[in-house]
Amino acid sequence: MPTEIELKLRLPPDYVTRLQRNSLLKSLNVSKPVTRKIYSVYYDTPDFYLRRNGVALRLRRERKRWVQTVKGGGNAIAGLHHREEWEAPVLKPQPDFTKIIDPAFLTLFSGASLSERLRPIFITEFNRSTHTLRLPDGSEAEFCLDRGKIIAGDASTPLCEIELELKSGSPVPLFELALELLCVVPVRLENISKAERGYKLCSGYLPPPFKAPPVQLAAEMSVSEAFKTIIGSCLGHMHSNEAAMLEGSDIEYLHQMRVALRRQRSALSIFSKAFSKAAFMPMSQELKWLAGQFGPARDWDVFVTETLATACHAFSSHAGMLALQEKCEKLRRDHNDNARNTLDSERYTEAMLKLGAWLNAESWLAQPVAAAPDDLVGAGSEMSVKEFSRRLLLRRHRQLKKHEGKLAKLTVSELHALRIVAKKQRYAAEFFAGIYPPKETKRYIQSLSTLQDILGAMNDTSIAECLLTEVCIAKDGSDEHEAVGIIKGWSASLALIKKLELNSAWKHFNSNDPFW
Repeated sequence: MPTEIELKLRLPPDYVTRLQRNSLLKSLNVSKPVTRKIYSVYYDTPDFYLRRNGVALRLRRERKRWVQTVKGGGNAIAGLHHREEWEAPVLKPQPDFTKIIDPAFLTLFSGASLSERLRPIFITEFNRSTHTLRLPDGSEAEFCLDRGKIIAGDASTPLCEIELELKSGSPVPLFELALELLCVVPVRLENISKAERGYKLCSGYLPPPFKAPPVQLAAEMSVSEAFKTIIGSCLGHMHSNEAAMLEGSDIEYLHQMRVALRRQRSALSIFSKAFSKAAFMPMSQELKWLAGQFGPARDWDVFVTETLATACHAFSSHAGMLALQEKCEKLRRDHNDNARNTLDSERYTEAMLKLGAWLNAESWLAQPVAAAPDDLVGAGSEMSVKEFSRRLLLRRHRQLKKHEGKLAKLTVSELHALRIVAKKQRYAAEFFAGIYPPKETKRYIQSLSTLQDILGAMNDTSIAECLLTEVCIAKDGSDEHEAVGIIKGWSASLALIKKLELNSAWKHFNSNDPFW
């Protein structure tokens, strides 16, 4: 089945003229622009059967003929879309299942009642200006500028986007070209397809927060291949929540983006041991910046919706609680606005484009690795991913075991350090889980997750202390001062309860033998 590889960028319509006059694009042209009208009808059942199975079915009018396209699978990483697609001409503007011969789709479209249930769901109608580019390294790409709209019943939304479809060569120059365009016009990475935008328009439904999927590793993979697969999974996790975070109010979208970001940073830390730390440094710095933008918003979400909400319910008659809650809610909204502004910023787009280029260039393979007395250093070129993961997981497991018998004596900062070690081990175990026995792996990860959750709840006490220092309490607001004291005491008592649970969670963790 053909695989389409394209980089998609969203462009404000007011900047189209500036883009078309850009000298860089003119210098890369090897064909004259061709403009044509594109009219497409997307089909599905009233309950969106195809969408729920990850497939899009459309009929597109191309001059005097109709072409049926089925798209499915694939992913979008840093705006780079990899999708399987199958096209076939049809005699009339109606779906024709006899044209679907690819085994990957046959089962899905074999149901006798499906053709009867299909309905036009939405339409895309736009002008497409197309020309071929020859990129500096000799690669060829098709440059498409689409301008029009998506229509679903009486509703419509404007469409203005660039598609850079790779025809030959490496994807890296696509990212490099996008970075140069970013200096001219305010493009944004488009991680959702026209079909996904159409479904959102016709249903008004935001997809649920997307959680980290299992990483698809194989034991025979090289360490470099495993690294690319893991980072790709983390990016997919993050970008799948991006659009909904910008539009929605559900705090779980930000939470999942932050988890994805932490997983990426953890993966860079893991694999920098196998390759050159210098090669990983630029990306590590950008992800650290992004974590700094998301962290405060997530901390305020947890504090306001969990700790503060529970305490306010218990002390609902206290005069200072409502005033404190209102001030904290405003700070929470301000930090969430800052996180959304970060996603909408040029720096975020630039960081993601650089990450996409870096990931596809695999430059870490070419940089020399410093000699060090470490059994993981240089493993990228001489060790299987299974052996690499075994050594890494064993090392981190031993780091955790060093705390055995000391839990009751650990200070707040030491418990926080333990939480970080547990979190890193959990992420590593999840990354490599696919190459080990599932039953033992799942049991180990669940015990780590419980341990991490308890340590996280205990850490919320110190975070609450810090957050409350941001709240402006009136000098004569004795009720508010008292409310702050109640919240601090409430939070501290919760930490003590969790500390009692810690020993039990540690025993459960100890009872699970390492799965590697």
